[in-house]
Amino acid sequence: MRRIVLFIIILMLLLIGCSAFSRVSEIEAINLQTGDKVVISKESKDADVILYAVNKKEKSNKDVSSLPNYEIRLKKENNQEEVINLYFDLDDQTAYLQKGEDLYKVRDKAAKDLFLSDVFSYIYVSAMYDSYIELNGEIHRPDTEYNWTGKNIGGRFVNNQGITEGNPEDNKISISPNDTLDIKHEKEPDKQTIRIYDQENLINTGKDLKDLISKIGRDGVYLIECESQWHYKEDSSAYGKKTIKFSVSVDVPADINIMTKENYPGNILLISIDNLNADESVRLITDAVKTDNDIYSYKDRHYYMIPIDLYTQPGEYKVRALVNEGREDEYILEKTLTVSQKSFKTQYLTVSEEMNETHNDNAAIYEFAQLVKPARTVSAKEKLWEGRFIMPVEGELTTDFAEIRYVNNEPSSSRHSGLDLAAPKGTPVLAPNKGIVTFAMEGLLSPGNTVVIDHGMGLFTSYYHLDTINVKKGDEVKKGDIIGTVGSTGFSTGPHLHYAVSIYNTYVNPYQILNGIID
Repeated sequence: MRRIVLFIIILMLLLIGCSAFSRVSEIEAINLQTGDKVVISKESKDADVILYAVNKKEKSNKDVSSLPNYEIRLKKENNQEEVINLYFDLDDQTAYLQKGEDLYKVRDKAAKDLFLSDVFSYIYVSAMYDSYIELNGEIHRPDTEYNWTGKNIGGRFVNNQGITEGNPEDNKISISPNDTLDIKHEKEPDKQTIRIYDQENLINTGKDLKDLISKIGRDGVYLIECESQWHYKEDSSAYGKKTIKFSVSVDVPADINIMTKENYPGNILLISIDNLNADESVRLITDAVKTDNDIYSYKDRHYYMIPIDLYTQPGEYKVRALVNEGREDEYILEKTLTVSQKSFKTQYLTVSEEMNETHNDNAAIYEFAQLVKPARTVSAKEKLWEGRFIMPVEGELTTDFAEIRYVNNEPSSSRHSGLDLAAPKGTPVLAPNKGIVTFAMEGLLSPGNTVVIDHGMGLFTSYYHLDTINVKKGDEVKKGDIIGTVGSTGFSTGPHLHYAVSIYNTYVNPYQILNGIID
């Protein structure tokens, strides 16, 4: 009798279970680690496996919060749905089912079928070797692409590809010069390649992240891509590759570089200060330069473009950049500048006493100081010129830059400030490069008809003794534009152009910019 009652009870339970199964029209399995969703037909074997597990369970109080899990939506024929969660403990090969507040352990046979279902093959990715970034000893987890093959509990290899989402804040990190950044793995990969990109351009590749970052020469945001591979071996339970991708904002220590190769008295000295942060100040100190100096920004670098004093003696000079002067983080950058020997010509010029007295007296000097020099005291902060400069006129060189001049056997008080280029009166004078006219005036006592052009960053060109002037103050000129014509106005013994190049009001070698400066 008892056997008959027990048989009836079991039969009723089976009928109830079959009735519940029949009401399910579709199943959705959502991987809560990746967000991937699989729709499962009620006629499929996977549906049978899931529904079998739903009915083969027993109460549990296990902590499953750290286990990989899926949300299972059982869609019913009456447009209702039931939501449960499945958790997988790969170490114990145990599955758990949560319905509402209640947690159940799925019984062994039903659990094994879940572990062998392709729907839940991602659980073997959870056993993938751990990889992460370590910044100053702290662990960071950016997004990771994977192509991973793991052996399931039945001994068959299953493959999964996708992206493991990390902490969004760890996808972009910042490092300073004293920070230590490395990529760590639970198991050392058989092969690892790290690539560093500046925007889309590959700039470096290798195996050691610390070494590659130390070779980055400029501040910026760089993409780091670390591809690690674990190869299949006879005793492997898993193999594949992972690619960690993240961007890193690199703060490279500031550095000082002497950019000009030939450094003679009277030449332009070009110095770059690289990787200077926006909140850092800098002051340049060197005995090779006698004038105050300004720093200019061009592209992602800072430049000093300063004149080496004409009377600087050959030898080695310290060039120091004092960064963050007066602050706690003050430091000094230093380079050695070699100033080479250069000899200058001597010229003897004979003019009438009337011309000498009229055009070279105190009135002429005062006029020049009041009118021309102010036009070379304020310069555009940006670089206006483009590429190499051209000569403003083709003519015979009659007096070279920095020649020591004697007028009527009396030494001049200063060196010759530019080039005297003899050419027929009326010969066009061309703008040697792009710039803005800061001075254009006729009738000056010493330089005669004069034009001054600002090319930016403290670089000026000046034109004296013109016959005619074709520009006015404020005009923008391009390389090759006609700015005037050759003449013999002012203190001049014949038609020629006096062409001068200066850093503000300090004259420098005009030939140097023919080979380009900065670019």
